[in-house]
Amino acid sequence: MKYILISFAFLFSACSSRVTDILVKNTGETQGTFYHIQYISEGGKDYKQQVDSLLLEIDSSLSTYKEYSLISKLNKGEKLTVDNFFEEVFYAAEKVYQESEGMFDCSVAPLSNYWGFGFEDNLSEIDSSEVKRRLNLVDFSKIKILNDSLLLPKGMQLDFNSIAQGYSVDVVALFLESKGIKDYLVEIGGELKANGVNSDNKIWLIGIDKPIENEEESQGYQIILPLKNSSLATSGNYRKFKEINGVKYSHTISTKTGYFAKNRMLSVTVIHPSCMLSDAYATAFMAMGIKKSKEFANSHSELKVYIIYSDQQGGWKTFSTENLEIPE
Repeated sequence: MKYILISFAFLFSACSSRVTDILVKNTGETQGTFYHIQYISEGGKDYKQQVDSLLLEIDSSLSTYKEYSLISKLNKGEKLTVDNFFEEVFYAAEKVYQESEGMFDCSVAPLSNYWGFGFEDNLSEIDSSEVKRRLNLVDFSKIKILNDSLLLPKGMQLDFNSIAQGYSVDVVALFLESKGIKDYLVEIGGELKANGVNSDNKIWLIGIDKPIENEEESQGYQIILPLKNSSLATSGNYRKFKEINGVKYSHTISTKTGYFAKNRMLSVTVIHPSCMLSDAYATAFMAMGIKKSKEFANSHSELKVYIIYSDQQGGWKTFSTENLEIPE
C-alpha cells in the first residue's frame, strides 16, 4: 500500500441550512487502508452499506491483498476475462506509462515484491543479479488486453496500488452523485475528492503535511490548498521506507535501474478532476525527480502541482505550477 501524506484541514461540522439535509459520516476499511466519507444527505439517508458493497467489488478486481481477486489470479498466470473496473484502471495506467516514458509502470510488481513492498519476506541482503532478472520482467508495453481477456507474459505481474485507491475514490464519488448528493468529501488512503461546499458554504480546504519522518513531530501543515469540485493525491518518500543493513531506502522504485529512485523529491501533490489520474501522476513525479517533474508539470496544463524537494544542502524548497491557487 502506498502511504499518502495528507490530512484534512476542514471537514463538515454541521448540517446544511435546509432542515431535511443531514450530515452523514461513513468510515471503514478497504484495500489495506481506511476510508472516510462525509456527505449531506436529504433526510440523513445513509449509503454506507452500498459504499461497502461497491468497494468490495473493486477489491475483488484490483486488490493484491485479496488472493481471490482478478489481479491476484492474473499474477499467478491465469488467463481471465477482465471486468470494467480492471479495464478502466488498466488503460489509465497505460496512458500515464506512455506520457511518463515508463517512469510510471504498473508491471513493477516483481521489483516491489523483491524490495519488501509486496508479499515476499523482508530482504536481508541485496542480490544484484536477482534485481537485474526482475527488472527484465518490468515493461508495461508488453501487456495487452485482447477481446476483453488478459494473459500476462511469463513471470510478469501487475500492481495497481499506485492508482487503485484514487480510482476507488472516483467510483464512490460517482455513486454519491448518482444519489443526488452534491456536497461531499471522499477519502481513501489519503487520496480524496471534494465536491460542492462545506457546512460553512465555503470551498473545501485540504492541509498537506510537512515532509517530516516522525508524524508526531510535525507541527501544522506545510500548506493548505483549496479543492473545488476536483481531486487531490499526495505521494511522499519520507515516512514509507525500508531499512536494509542499517540503510534506509525510499519506497519509490526506479523502473530504469530496478533500485530505489535517487532524487531530491520529498512530496508531490497533484490536483486533477480524476482522482485516479492524480494518484498515478503523483507517483510518476516521485520517480522522475525534480527537473523532469517541473518540465512535465509545466507542459500539462490540466494538472495543478505542488512539490516539496530538498536542495543540495538538505534544506526544503518548493515548486508549484502557475495554475495552482495558494491562499495567502
